[in-house]
Amino acid sequence: MNYRHGFHAGNFADLAKHAALLVLLRSLRDGHKPLRVVDTHAGAGAYDLSDADFARSKEAEAGIKHLLSHNVPDSLKPLADYVRAKNASAGFHNRVGLYPGSPVLTLDHLRAGDDYIGCELRNDDYALLRRRIEPRGEAIQADGYAIAAQVAEDSGEHDLLYLIDPPFELPGDYAAIVTTLTDVLDLRPDARALVWLPVKDLETFDSFLRHMERDLPGADIVAAEIRLRPLWNPMKMNGCALVAVNGPDGFAATLEAIARDVVAVFGEAGGEGRVRRL
Repeated sequence: MNYRHGFHAGNFADLAKHAALLVLLRSLRDGHKPLRVVDTHAGAGAYDLSDADFARSKEAEAGIKHLLSHNVPDSLKPLADYVRAKNASAGFHNRVGLYPGSPVLTLDHLRAGDDYIGCELRNDDYALLRRRIEPRGEAIQADGYAIAAQVAEDSGEHDLLYLIDPPFELPGDYAAIVTTLTDVLDLRPDARALVWLPVKDLETFDSFLRHMERDLPGADIVAAEIRLRPLWNPMKMNGCALVAVNGPDGFAATLEAIARDVVAVFGEAGGEGRVRRL
């Protein structure tokens, strides 16, 4: 696998995903059972934005750094405040020097008794993940798809939340997400999931949603589509999507606000944010 998330850390898609994840985690704090979070493609945990290799992409400049230098819309304020606080605690008081990925963000918002499992296959990112999250969380060098159902089978006393954000280097990722969620929900119909996807062309995204609707008939599925521009060029990442499975009450409105605000801040003419329930 060639993909490293560090090249894209802090871009608009990260902001959409992490803004939604932050609200989701805070809303689940009132649950009576301990929460177990499974991150199927965890990456390195957090990212040094001064890394010369990663900085070449300029995606953080166009993403988190751009956001924090302007008026932040309401739906993105909790994430913006969190990123500022993480940077201040790391000694970056006047600039954004690091970006917390989903492993660190999740661990920072779990209660005592909750736990986190992050799966990562790359040797270098797995080593960084272990260093950044253990012993607070568990890092596993394994295929997150394969781990997902195993965790569902062994987590009877926990509420379950799956974060699914593969690199989409392989065309089979779309089918693997649906298969993984089918296996998980067969074991735990109450499990929740937040799935991130790129949006390049409408046909691929609609095909994925059709399979979700067909294969997960008992689940509550809400899809937020964030188009930064019209989808005329399928070679570009024209936006991203967030798909929530069994989200808490009111989460659809949260996704709608995030989609609208991300397009307002980062979109071009013809951009659009919309939400639909399957």
